[in-house]
Order: sequence, then C-alpha cells, then structure tokens
Amino acid sequence: MKSEQEKKKLAYFRALSFQEQLNTVWQTGILLDTKRLPGFWLHLYAVNTFFVELWICQRRLDVTLVRGFSNTEELKPYIDRISLDSILS
Repeated sequence: MKSEQEKKKLAYFRALSFQEQLNTVWQTGILLDTKRLPGFWLHLYAVNTFFVELWICQRRLDVTLVRGFSNTEELKPYIDRISLDSILS
C-alpha cells in the first residue's frame, strides 16, 4: 500500500485512471486560475506538490484533458495572473 507521502507525488497522480485524477483534483485541488482559449476553458489547480490543468471543452462542457506538471517553467502563462500566497498558506 502506498504511503500518504507517495500519494502526494505527480508520478502517483499520473498512474491514476482519468476519473480518479478528476476526483483527486476536485477533492484536494486549490483553483488558482481559469482562462479561455479557443474552444476550451483551462482551469489551473494546485494539488499536493504539483499543478494540474483541466482542459474543458466549451461545446460539450466536459473535461477532455488532465495535465499534471511540477516544473514551475510551465506556470509562466499564469504567473502574472495568480497569487501563490493562496497555496502557501
């Protein structure tokens, strides 16, 4: 059985099924930002020790992609729009 520490890591999250990933984001994630791209809404969440983007189709209103990452370089499109204070406190 995985320890609680292991369950907080990105590798564990990526090994979950799509539905389990969604449940994890909705149950433990902190919404940091929402932005719109043509055809999609992107919701950025802080989840445990990493970040997750949910790509939501505007036409079907369903999540089409769950993208987890821990590299802060990937936060650059959001950096002027979010406050990391909300996840550090």
